[in-house]
Amino acid sequence: MTSFYRKEIDFLRALAVIFVILYHYFPNILNKGYLGVDLFFVISGFLISFQIYDQTIKKNFSLKNFYVRRIKRILPATLFTLIIVFLISLYLLTDTDFYSFLKSLIYSLFFSSNFFFWQDGGYFGPNDELKPLLHFWSLAIEEQFYIIFPVIFLIFIKFLKNKNILFFIVFLITSLSLILNIALINIGGSNPAFFLLPTRIWNLSFGVLAMLMFVNRKEVHSNIEATFFFCLIITGVFYEIPNLPTNFIIVFSSFMLLRKKIPKDFIFKNFVENKYFNYLGLISFSLYLWHWPILVFFKYYFVYDVNIWFKMLSLLTMFLLSIFSYHIVELTFRHKFNFKKLFFIICLVYLFFISIFFFNNNLKNNSKYEINSPNFIASASLTNFKCKTTNYFLYDKLRGCLINKYGISDYDLALVGNSHAQMYVPSILPFLKKNSQKGILLPMTGCLPTLTINISEDCLKTSNKYFKKYAEDNKITNIIIATTWWHDQLYDGEKFVYDKEHILLAKSLLQLVNKLNSLGKTVYLVGPIQVPLYELPQDLSRLLKFNHINVNQLRNKLKVDKSTYENNYGKINKLFSKELNLNFIDLSKEQCDDKYCYYGNNEGIFFADGSHLSNYAANLFSKSFKNIFK
Repeated sequence: MTSFYRKEIDFLRALAVIFVILYHYFPNILNKGYLGVDLFFVISGFLISFQIYDQTIKKNFSLKNFYVRRIKRILPATLFTLIIVFLISLYLLTDTDFYSFLKSLIYSLFFSSNFFFWQDGGYFGPNDELKPLLHFWSLAIEEQFYIIFPVIFLIFIKFLKNKNILFFIVFLITSLSLILNIALINIGGSNPAFFLLPTRIWNLSFGVLAMLMFVNRKEVHSNIEATFFFCLIITGVFYEIPNLPTNFIIVFSSFMLLRKKIPKDFIFKNFVENKYFNYLGLISFSLYLWHWPILVFFKYYFVYDVNIWFKMLSLLTMFLLSIFSYHIVELTFRHKFNFKKLFFIICLVYLFFISIFFFNNNLKNNSKYEINSPNFIASASLTNFKCKTTNYFLYDKLRGCLINKYGISDYDLALVGNSHAQMYVPSILPFLKKNSQKGILLPMTGCLPTLTINISEDCLKTSNKYFKKYAEDNKITNIIIATTWWHDQLYDGEKFVYDKEHILLAKSLLQLVNKLNSLGKTVYLVGPIQVPLYELPQDLSRLLKFNHINVNQLRNKLKVDKSTYENNYGKINKLFSKELNLNFIDLSKEQCDDKYCYYGNNEGIFFADGSHLSNYAANLFSKSFKNIFK
């Protein structure tokens, strides 16, 4: 194998892992530090393509040896991390969280955790902070790239003798991936754009482009040029270019830096080649593996806040584990261990985890929990409805989701709004199935369905785009509108205005209803419910599990005085009842009695997170929608 080493790459690796660690531990200091992952992607694209290109040109490249090196480089440290994290999770997590963890572990073993976390919620939500293997999504992207890329690139190198054509094809693939990323984000698909390989290839292939320029032109940066691109990389975690992906600056500037050598007399040479930074670069893989689960476990136990001293303790633990992992695990298995023995150990670990998963799955299917126990509360976690990927469709360049996809008739009902419309799908699904009827969900990704006010200027544009389409859709005869209600400030097209009693929102919703009625559509409005506005099943289950609260305190947290609800929504409920009569769906009648509004009962918890109904509650409240389907 060709000896190849650029000290600035270890510096860039160190920079990347520092960005990521700072973001996760101190997000207020570096709120875009997660973009360090994109820097890793560009470096990976550069190094892997260089290895393949250089050895192929010298006629000593072996695909088998390439994959063996990848396995020895990646799997020992990864499996070591998974084993330790599994043992801690077994003790620490509630049953629901442990089962979710096991699923993410199985996906991680097969380099597909990006698919799991895409479907399981995302990366930036409050509940995502409690997933010990969330950071494995990026390893999945890299490994998928490593599996596919070498074969395709090898064919390109062998059959495309003209280097300019090779560069052009890689550039074309990079451009198509970037365009797909932008297009997906523009139709509300920021989650798949973040997690999936096709919309991430451009990050890695910019590294490939840099490699092709590096080996073919053999140019050297000037001092000014190299300094500029180093500074631009750092700038990339603070700023973004409008209408381009957030990570564009950091990816492009990394490409520009790697395409040429750093000058021998570089003015910041002592900094870039500093031995401590270089060491951080060397152990960056282990640092990346360990930094996140250690922090998650501290967050999981303390529930609300991890103070600075415990964060420092977790950082120290992370560094010690990373040093051990690099020197004892990574280097030993990479350089001193027979591959056949390693392969046998890997197979045993895989078999162990898969067996544990199936055993736990069987237990979960037969589990019944004591009322108001930690596991009883946690069982509601993240059970709110999510549209299946196979049910999404393009609704005139907008996102739509089919409800009861295999209903005999075409859709004639639309559920319109933000995620608080989506959560009512289980409430109406039984009626659709009974009538062999199909419906569509039009989710506006955080935006209100109102046309005159909204939570932002962009949301105002989004809601009007959707309205234009569903208002003109002659197939839709019935519309159910549902939304969130707690916004104190709303954008009216010119400025933000206060709406503490939600009167402006109520009037805007009635205007929307009247507009749709004038077009011959029958419209139903789902009224406000009392929501906890904190991650109820996740927080309460842990508070109880770790004895931060007792059972009596728990019971008090599962209800709120009815007066609180009336103060918030009493006026607008009377307005809706008067204007809409039976077309107003008042779920407070199901959630509240004369004294209290409840967040759960002896059968289940009503909320899947801080505001979305759990599957149990959505089914429980289903009878309130019966009038729509008479």
